Amino acid sequence: MIITTQFAQVSSSLPVKDPVYIFCIILLAIWLAPAIAYRLRLPALVVLILFGMILGTNVLGVLERDVQLILLEKVGLLYIMLAAGMQMDLGNLQKVGMRSLIFGLLTFSVPLTIGVISGQLLGYTLLAAVLLGIIYSPHTLLSYPIMTNLGISQKEPVGIAVGSTVVTSILTLIGLSIVQAIASGNVGILLGIKLLIFLPLLTLFAFWIIPLLGRQILDPFATFLTPHFVFVLACLFVTASATLLLGVDSIVGAFIAGLALNPLIPLSSPLMKQIEFVGNSLFIPAFLISVGILSNPSILFSNRENLSIIVIVVIGAVIAKFIAAWLAGQLFKYHFDEIMIMFSLTVSRAALVLVIALFGKDAGLLNEGIFNAVIIYILVTCLAGPIAAEIFGKRIATKIELL
Repeated sequence: MIITTQFAQVSSSLPVKDPVYIFCIILLAIWLAPAIAYRLRLPALVVLILFGMILGTNVLGVLERDVQLILLEKVGLLYIMLAAGMQMDLGNLQKVGMRSLIFGLLTFSVPLTIGVISGQLLGYTLLAAVLLGIIYSPHTLLSYPIMTNLGISQKEPVGIAVGSTVVTSILTLIGLSIVQAIASGNVGILLGIKLLIFLPLLTLFAFWIIPLLGRQILDPFATFLTPHFVFVLACLFVTASATLLLGVDSIVGAFIAGLALNPLIPLSSPLMKQIEFVGNSLFIPAFLISVGILSNPSILFSNRENLSIIVIVVIGAVIAKFIAAWLAGQLFKYHFDEIMIMFSLTVSRAALVLVIALFGKDAGLLNEGIFNAVIIYILVTCLAGPIAAEIFGKRIATKIELL
């Protein structure tokens, strides 16, 4: 009886409101996720989203997406885009530039087209269908570490797939900015001026002033890195604020800041390790948990229509990336294993897709059914990419050994 009463009291106090409890629960989830992911052989990203889904108001009701979580979510979102820009292999893009550009255009435009068609089949408005196409287009190099472990990271198809990420990310952000402007009713001459004049000017200014200041502030031999880390964060939020003033989403500014900092901070440097440590330890996992809280698993099985949405979205997203890889493979005269390597590197979707889906839900362009279908499609592609990379990467590695 006493236990039942206590349980009722705890249940009535959910979701938790005190920041101490919220932070405690989030940190426990972040701490447990890697161990669970390792045992289940799943990406940690998948486990964090599932944690959010279970702890959220749609299942256990422990956490809700309140102001505190939204703050962590927003910082994590910007951090993701900063890291994406800083970790782009711009040198590799120069080596296989034209082929990376061609594949980048293919692996953006083919999924965009299929996404728009999928949206129209599902009966959505043209703007919502275009947003779904943009959601289909970007990719995350989740499978790249597998290529490194197999010793085939220097193969041309791998380099082309890596280089194409720059192209798809830039095109995706441009497309998202246009959809955001249309959704907010800011279409007209002013939009063209912002996107074609002010945004390029801001980008050029960032590419000039950030390296100029960075060369003065970032000492590669420094052991006390706090001022350096604060400089990186300042670049992130100043540039993100500048894009907001232009009426463009702050994630575009975060990505620009990352690209501007890219040549200044090597991937193996202590500062980069510190940047990754902070992001991977708190802000990015908090963002993933927040996205999980937004998802509602029960809606997926409440009627057949939601199941059909999942099927269309998942199949469309996977086939779109395969078609793009196959077309590039035919153009570049690659054999099937090499085509599948490109597919395995570009099929996984994660951070940027979550960012776009979150905007779509908040703007009312995506309903709960399609939002949850996108979550499922992220989970599926994050599993499919590494599996395909392992299978076809080993085939190519074996062929190299036999030569």
